[in-house]
Amino acid sequence: MSDKPSAAWYLAPIFLGIIGSAIMWYVLKDEDHPDARKMIRKGWIIGIILTVIDIAWWIPFMLIPFAFMGVDHQQIEQQMGQQTQQRMGQQALQQREQQVPEPIQQQVPAPGFEDVPEMIVESEINCDPSYPTVCIPPWPPDLDCGEIRYVNFEVLQDDPHGFDGDKNGIGCES
Repeated sequence: MSDKPSAAWYLAPIFLGIIGSAIMWYVLKDEDHPDARKMIRKGWIIGIILTVIDIAWWIPFMLIPFAFMGVDHQQIEQQMGQQTQQRMGQQALQQREQQVPEPIQQQVPAPGFEDVPEMIVESEINCDPSYPTVCIPPWPPDLDCGEIRYVNFEVLQDDPHGFDGDKNGIGCES
């Protein structure tokens, strides 16, 4: 063999960890060169450190499946679906409340425009006459107090939505 052990033996522990250190030790243990023992010691240190780092890196990945054992995935999906439906229902209710327009006040045309038929625009707002102070769409659909944004409003005798339960003329009393 040569006077000095080859530096290539340092690659064995780097690429093979503890196994590479053992191979390096087996090859260099009988070398008579003074650097052989130093190389073997460094090889073992490098091999052990790299093996520990490698194991420490993979342990969390090996434990991930065990973290989810006993978890009922169908139950989680069902709860997520229910929460999504509740959230969507609340958003739809908020949008519906925001879409209910305020009553339009009587607008008087400017002088000279009283009888121009092109200027007549029919309103899409359809308010139930049973509730003169607020604009609530006529029945159907049947609405409840929680589905409208008005409280303590005037209700006439004909109350198709049933907002005035005690028949005192005030709807959705809080």
